[in-house]
Amino acid sequence: MINKSGIINDDYAWELCGIYMLRQFSDGVDFLTLKLNWDRYLADHTPRFEIGLIILNCNIFEFTIYYRHHRDS
Repeated sequence: MINKSGIINDDYAWELCGIYMLRQFSDGVDFLTLKLNWDRYLADHTPRFEIGLIILNCNIFEFTIYYRHHRDS
Protein backbone atom coordinates (compact mmCIF):
# COMPACT_ATOMS: atom_id res chain seq x y z
CA MET A 1 0.00 0.00 0.00
CA ILE A 2 1.22 3.47 -0.90
CA ASN A 3 0.24 6.41 1.28
CA LYS A 4 2.25 9.63 0.95
CA SER A 5 1.29 13.24 1.57
CA GLY A 6 2.82 16.65 1.90
CA ILE A 7 2.21 20.36 2.13
CA ILE A 8 2.55 22.56 -0.95
CA ASN A 9 2.04 25.91 0.82
CA ASP A 10 -0.06 27.43 3.62
CA ASP A 11 -3.31 26.69 1.77
CA TYR A 12 -2.73 23.53 -0.29
CA ALA A 13 -1.54 19.97 0.28
CA TRP A 14 -1.18 16.80 -1.78
CA GLU A 15 -1.85 13.13 -1.17
CA LEU A 16 -0.92 9.96 -3.08
CA CYS A 17 -2.53 6.61 -2.29
CA GLY A 18 -2.48 3.33 -4.16
CA ILE A 19 -2.03 -0.39 -4.53
CA TYR A 20 -4.82 -1.59 -2.25
CA MET A 21 -8.06 -3.54 -2.67
CA LEU A 22 -11.26 -1.52 -2.33
CA ARG A 23 -13.64 -4.43 -1.68
CA GLN A 24 -14.17 -8.17 -2.16
CA PHE A 25 -15.20 -9.47 -5.59
CA SER A 26 -18.26 -11.06 -3.95
CA ASP A 27 -19.48 -7.51 -3.17
CA GLY A 28 -19.17 -6.41 -6.80
CA VAL A 29 -16.51 -5.55 -9.34
CA ASP A 30 -15.13 -2.25 -10.53
CA PHE A 31 -13.65 -3.43 -13.84
CA LEU A 32 -12.15 -0.09 -14.84
CA THR A 33 -12.61 3.35 -13.29
CA LEU A 34 -10.64 6.42 -14.33
CA LYS A 35 -11.22 9.55 -12.28
CA LEU A 36 -10.13 13.00 -13.42
CA ASN A 37 -11.76 15.81 -11.47
CA TRP A 38 -11.16 19.51 -10.92
CA ASP A 39 -13.63 20.72 -8.28
CA ARG A 40 -13.79 24.53 -8.07
CA TYR A 41 -16.91 24.74 -5.86
CA LEU A 42 -15.98 26.62 -2.67
CA ALA A 43 -16.62 24.25 0.24
CA ASP A 44 -14.52 22.30 2.75
CA HIS A 45 -11.22 21.21 1.20
CA THR A 46 -12.00 22.71 -2.22
CA PRO A 47 -10.84 23.71 -4.74
CA ARG A 48 -9.45 20.23 -5.36
CA PHE A 49 -7.81 18.35 -8.23
CA GLU A 50 -8.02 14.53 -8.32
CA ILE A 51 -6.79 11.83 -10.66
CA GLY A 52 -7.08 8.10 -10.05
CA LEU A 53 -7.26 4.63 -11.58
CA ILE A 54 -9.07 1.51 -10.33
CA ILE A 55 -8.73 -1.87 -12.08
CA LEU A 56 -10.55 -5.00 -10.86
CA ASN A 57 -11.29 -3.53 -7.40
CA CYS A 58 -7.64 -2.56 -6.92
CA ASN A 59 -6.92 1.12 -6.45
CA ILE A 60 -3.81 1.49 -8.60
CA PHE A 61 -3.30 5.13 -7.66
CA GLU A 62 -5.19 8.17 -6.46
CA PHE A 63 -3.50 11.60 -6.46
CA THR A 64 -5.16 14.68 -4.95
CA ILE A 65 -4.21 18.32 -4.51
CA TYR A 66 -6.65 20.00 -2.15
CA TYR A 67 -7.36 23.09 -0.05
CA ARG A 68 -6.22 22.30 3.49
CA HIS A 69 -8.76 24.33 5.47
CA HIS A 70 -12.43 24.14 6.36
CA ARG A 71 -14.60 26.98 5.13
CA ASP A 72 -17.12 28.73 7.35
CA SER A 73 -20.78 28.51 6.37
